[in-house]
Amino acid sequence: MDVADIQAGQARVRDEVGARCQKLFQDFLEEFKEFGEIKYLEPSQELLNQERTTLEVSFEDVEKYNQNLATTIIEEYYRIYPYLCQAVSNFVKDRSDLKREKECYVSFTDVPTRHKVRELKTEKIGTLIRISGQVIRTHPVHPELVSGTFICLDCQTVIKNVEQQFKFTNPTICRNPVCSNRRRFMLDIDKSSFIDFQKVRIQETQAELPRGCIPRSVEVILRAENVETVQAGDRYDFTGTLIVVPDVGALNLPGAKAQIGSKHRHGDEAEGVRGLKALEYYNKGGRRSAA
Repeated sequence: MDVADIQAGQARVRDEVGARCQKLFQDFLEEFKEFGEIKYLEPSQELLNQERTTLEVSFEDVEKYNQNLATTIIEEYYRIYPYLCQAVSNFVKDRSDLKREKECYVSFTDVPTRHKVRELKTEKIGTLIRISGQVIRTHPVHPELVSGTFICLDCQTVIKNVEQQFKFTNPTICRNPVCSNRRRFMLDIDKSSFIDFQKVRIQETQAELPRGCIPRSVEVILRAENVETVQAGDRYDFTGTLIVVPDVGALNLPGAKAQIGSKHRHGDEAEGVRGLKALEYYNKGGRRSAA
């Protein structure tokens, strides 16, 4: 381990709730039995296939195993989702001869409460929810950068595991303590993690539509194995979390560009808002089932 990694490790704050949920969820995967056998052992072995990355878990099983864990997953889903995925990765690695790290994900089925599109309000943001709607449009499948590995162009330090925050995200600063680079980075594609994603739009069905109202719609992101599994015109249930992201297209309009002021001191940097890179919409989970 080099100095840059040590320094980066000191700056990282441990999320106690997330770490606790990771341990409990891994214990659940290792201990929950059905008909005398560990229920999720065989499904986890399918993740050894290069084309498989997602483990489907019945939320009813989690409720039977630990009600407090189930409640935390519902209320803090966006916060603890990476820890749940890490628990799946650890479970797969411990129960197989997998030598290398593999990015694994979890999706929940049998979430008890089904919500309508019209019920997606502020209090639902970041929580685990199940919504129903009719697919009215599907978009092509694209690769999504999940975790980036960057190379500092000033000192060649390698910066791993840079989480992407709703758009292409560079490291905030080089991890080398003697380098202060904040801008000049290059993405190492071969060492970065990607996943397939597809954007679809769903709207309220006629049966759910209040009298005299116009159907409301929302965009949903399908990831990994769930891409290319829905068709326009069909009705489905979607399980995931509600996320709100800024409209980068609007921020990038000519009238919204900031200008450099004329009263800054000579030699000072006085740049306004520069070009924002392309934004990708995210929705963690993305379990899809026909209704």
